[in-house]
Amino acid sequence: MSDIIFTIYISTVKMAIPILFASLGGLITYHAGIINVAMEGLMLSGAFAAVVFSYMYSSAFMGILGAIIISVLFSLLYSFFVTTLKANNFAIGFALNIFISSLTLYLTRIMFKGQNVFNSPDIKAIPNLSFDLGSQILNNLFTNFSILVYLSIILIFVISYFTFKTPFGLWLRAAGSRPNALVTAGIKISVIQYSASILCGILCGLAGAQLSLSNVVLFSKDMSGGRGFVALAVILIAKGKPSLVLAISLLFGLFDALSVQLQSSYIPPQFLFMLPYLVTIGSLVIISISRKRNPFVR
Repeated sequence: MSDIIFTIYISTVKMAIPILFASLGGLITYHAGIINVAMEGLMLSGAFAAVVFSYMYSSAFMGILGAIIISVLFSLLYSFFVTTLKANNFAIGFALNIFISSLTLYLTRIMFKGQNVFNSPDIKAIPNLSFDLGSQILNNLFTNFSILVYLSIILIFVISYFTFKTPFGLWLRAAGSRPNALVTAGIKISVIQYSASILCGILCGLAGAQLSLSNVVLFSKDMSGGRGFVALAVILIAKGKPSLVLAISLLFGLFDALSVQLQSSYIPPQFLFMLPYLVTIGSLVIISISRKRNPFVR
């Protein structure tokens, strides 16, 4: 029993980290007045680039760097349509998700001989950090995770401070809630929103790298598996508060881990794969009902 619980715990952390990274990125654009529907595609492009760059340069660091660069480029493309051309962010977001899904599949088949999945011993995984905390229990619980796991925890505090304690954070929140005040102060809203999109692209790139170079060491068709939309739900449930994003991401990671762990049971596997997304939909329905009953609660 203890082995099963420990396995679920490890799986929960690994499943939650890509959602956490994407949620932190989308949280920044959320405060800037952009509901980023393209995080699914940004994460997928990051996962693809991470594998390609890691394979080409035999370096996990180059894989992470490649994931960030490609994700930021697509994030800027999304921001160009939404911020500059004033296009509908939902329409552009879904269009970009479909485009990236098709593009990564096409490139995978072209670059790796018609395969939908690319796996090679030349792909370098992100190394795990192992250190001694003086106790076997603590070592099992808090060590031997990828570098990005620890980075994600640090970033929660950094982004919280950045968003609520710095002048740029004030401008960021004003861009979403008080744009006229920002214009009066002589600050361009577009500059703030483009900056937010760059930061979102970086974090979604890290999410993709964690997914394809740590959780597994391969790339497969649509391997983001809806996690970008789950991240969007996390942002809405957390109401843009970084302090809540970690807990909610871990909750969704837990249900994701359970969907894998319970496959050996008599429960139909199709239902198990639906479990994380059913929880996402249920959470959003509950929030919508509660806000209708109390419209003054944000």
